[in-house]
Amino acid sequence: MEVVAVGPQAPERGKSMGLPFPVLSDPDLKVTTDYGLVHPKGGFSRDVPRPATILVNKGDRNILWLKAADNIRVRPTLEEVFEALRQ
Repeated sequence: MEVVAVGPQAPERGKSMGLPFPVLSDPDLKVTTDYGLVHPKGGFSRDVPRPATILVNKGDRNILWLKAADNIRVRPTLEEVFEALRQ
């Protein structure tokens, strides 16, 4: 299993976060749009990504599990993610 983050920030910003996993840059929200996770006008009248946790099959890249929200403070619990991984 590999953990990565995807966000609209510049690559330099992602590196400066000091996270123990890669932070990939999606400044034009192409990946966010492909996954249907754009929150239109959600951030100061501009489109932003919805907070989401996605488990993707490495082989065929199919989505195995997805939990998304409209509120940046709403995230799945670790137990929810671990339960999804067990399935």
